[in-house]
Amino acid sequence: METVIGMVSTMDQKSIIHSLSAKIKLIRVENDYTQDRMAAVLGISKKTLVQIEKKRTCANWTTIVALCALFSGSEIIQFTLGKNVLDVVKIAAHK
Repeated sequence: METVIGMVSTMDQKSIIHSLSAKIKLIRVENDYTQDRMAAVLGISKKTLVQIEKKRTCANWTTIVALCALFSGSEIIQFTLGKNVLDVVKIAAHK
């Protein structure tokens, strides 16, 4: 649990949103999803996903939480947040 708390001390919702929004295309490709499929799984429009992937906007917190919950095994997400992805998200949500 110490490593989770250490990681979270510098990871608040805003930093998680920015970090994972910038990597959402890599996460999509890592899972071999099309933009249509990824948008449907995350519950957002393809247009919104394209805007996030082109770094024109960031995902919202709800989308990031869904991304972490549905793709918690992603090497990219784990590299960014640590192995205990959902614990990091929970702690950041309650900060």
